[in-house]
Amino acid sequence: MPYIDPSSVIEKLEIMGAKKILLQLPDGLKPHVFQYFSKLSERFSVIVSSQPFYGACDIGNMEVYSGVDCIVQLGHSAIPNIGYPKPVIFEEYRYSPASLPEPELFEPIRERGFRRIGLLASVQYLDFLPGVREVLEKSGFATAIGNPDSRMRHPGQVLGCNFSAAHSISGEVDCFLIISTGRFHSIGVQLSTDLDTFLLDVNEMKLHSMSGEKERFLRSRYAVLSRARDAKKFCVVMDTKIGQKRTSLANLIAGKVKEMGGQAVMVSADDIRPSDFENMQCDAVVFTGCPRVPIDDWEKFSMPIMTPPEFLQIYGFKQQSGYVMDEIVTVD
Repeated sequence: MPYIDPSSVIEKLEIMGAKKILLQLPDGLKPHVFQYFSKLSERFSVIVSSQPFYGACDIGNMEVYSGVDCIVQLGHSAIPNIGYPKPVIFEEYRYSPASLPEPELFEPIRERGFRRIGLLASVQYLDFLPGVREVLEKSGFATAIGNPDSRMRHPGQVLGCNFSAAHSISGEVDCFLIISTGRFHSIGVQLSTDLDTFLLDVNEMKLHSMSGEKERFLRSRYAVLSRARDAKKFCVVMDTKIGQKRTSLANLIAGKVKEMGGQAVMVSADDIRPSDFENMQCDAVVFTGCPRVPIDDWEKFSMPIMTPPEFLQIYGFKQQSGYVMDEIVTVD
């Protein structure tokens, strides 16, 4: 993994006159912590946060950052429509393409009859978009890169909770190609747009169709949701992370629980722990924070945990023709 040069961050910190810094690094960049810390600490008082965080939506608890002048977060891009209570410098980490895929890699897309491809990427792989676009267009495909809503910073960018860049061009393309490594984003694009989606894993330089992944995902989710149909006692969770806090939505869900004769307890949480809900002896959990918690971590819970759209669908409050992904556009 190449070294991350902190020079631009140091320059920004000096311009703002910062003295005390909180440094956040995702797990994948923590091998750089000693190099990065030593450079910053030559000019500033720096403390490294050991707490896990989920991206630009999560700058930690007020107790953690209340005593610093600025937060430096590596690896993510800012979420423009969040009002951060402290100055935050987001230092994006981009993987630069050492090589581009050969045109033959995209033949499975052509064989499916698709000609118009929507291009997307997670933030680390946005620099691959121009090169991949050139390869595709030289191979006879038409391409489009969507513009996201105000939660995103870059054209074509997707988050695990927001696929607005895909929605903006879903009527103009036959399928989507997302450049990333994990499959959550690509499954999310397929489910949220109902268009065939392909994952280009640039680490392995392989193409994966999400059609089969979609079916496995849906079977898993509906198996969880079927266990919640007879639930009476619900914990409705409001996440306190600045970019995930949807209090109005949590209140709406609690009201719907009462409408159907159930009991709802409003729960505030920053780091959700299954044992908390076991102690409360609830029948089901509705989580209004990051959608990846109920989708990725459901096996950790002894009771079903669901997203707000899942709750609204299985209890008949919203008529939907298919599964709806939970997407965060704005927060309270």
